Amino acid sequence: MPRRRLASRILLISLIDRLLLFKIEYKTGVLAGMSYWATPGGQLRMDESFEAAAMRELKEETGVELQSVKLCIARREFPWQMPDGEYVLAIENYYLVRVNTEQCSSASWSGRERGAISEVRWWSQAELAGCDEDVYPPDLISLFVEALGVGAE
Repeated sequence: MPRRRLASRILLISLIDRLLLFKIEYKTGVLAGMSYWATPGGQLRMDESFEAAAMRELKEETGVELQSVKLCIARREFPWQMPDGEYVLAIENYYLVRVNTEQCSSASWSGRERGAISEVRWWSQAELAGCDEDVYPPDLISLFVEALGVGAE
């Protein structure tokens, strides 16, 4: 049985209903040449809750600081290969967060994030539906539509 990798992901949606995604591109290692779009987020630290990880990752990856995240709209479990080649069982909670601006900061990105994130983009529902690049999770468009229906946090 592979190791379980617990992570929080954030569906960060602006006032004009656009979703923030990062383009991840691996230039070296076992995943060299792989690229895809994904939401902000990342792995839980030791004894960290999914909610605490969502708030920490949101601040580190976008500069958005919140006192809490309340709405987990999805949970996904799937096999995933890590950049070092390890196969894990990824367990991810997806949190809906609404923001008033489409600005985000990369000031707190780690060296690994700086090396892997090649583009930051806000997507409309139509743009995401028409995207011909890989997007993770594969059903992200349905999560986005669901999130838009939920309304403000």
